[in-house]
Amino acid sequence: MRHESTEQIRYGSVSGTEGVEVLEARHLRLTFDRHFHDTYAFGIVLAGVERCRIGAHVNFFEPGVVPLFNPGDVHDGGPATADGWSYRMVYLEHGVVAGLLDDLGGGQPAFPADSRSDEPARRRVRAVFDAIDCGSPLGVQESLRLALETLFDVRVPKHADSRLMPRLVRVRERLEAECCGPLRLRDLCGEVGVSPSALLRSFENAFGLSPHRYQQSRRMAIARRLIAAGVPLAAVAAECGYADQSHLNRWFRRVYGVTPGRFRRQLAEVRAR
Repeated sequence: MRHESTEQIRYGSVSGTEGVEVLEARHLRLTFDRHFHDTYAFGIVLAGVERCRIGAHVNFFEPGVVPLFNPGDVHDGGPATADGWSYRMVYLEHGVVAGLLDDLGGGQPAFPADSRSDEPARRRVRAVFDAIDCGSPLGVQESLRLALETLFDVRVPKHADSRLMPRLVRVRERLEAECCGPLRLRDLCGEVGVSPSALLRSFENAFGLSPHRYQQSRRMAIARRLIAAGVPLAAVAAECGYADQSHLNRWFRRVYGVTPGRFRRQLAEVRAR
């Protein structure tokens, strides 16, 4: 019988995004002492079951469950079975949350439950980790904003898209001109005087993609031309604003269905024939 690898736990920061830390844990069998965080925290259980007491309430977090912790929530954590559990978490300082949600008002937000297990919550949280793994600062901030709206269960103000259209065009023009740079959600909002909520929803309604996805599509178009021209892949990644070649590979495969290296080889084969 094959045994799983030994437990692993890894902490890290998010490049280009201050006040955000992440945790990835695999096959954990250890038990955490009772403690609290001075940050907001949420994540998703990937495998196994965690037993977690928050206050006086005991939770059993199964795969797909989104654990939620407000600052100061006293809790522990440990395996509910001998197999342990795997999960990912993101920790947000107060300033990050306030900056992403400052257009909603209403004082300090709080998660209304210890966890969520519905598909909208899972989808939003997976999008956060996807952006952290292979996105840009704009993608991380965009996904965090949408996740927090869902997890805090806030009412999002509605906006008239038609009146915003001239300003949305200005955002699109900036994305076109600076797609390979470190754009941030707050930069785009401040330039056109709209809230994150108005920008994200109205931009996608107008152009069919969120600002981050639009940025990535423009990057991919540039990357495709550079790869076809024979530019080294590491140089393509740097030119297009990716942290490394693996990030370029992930996005290129999403858009074109093959890796950059395979795409280049296929072009070479066609030219040879």
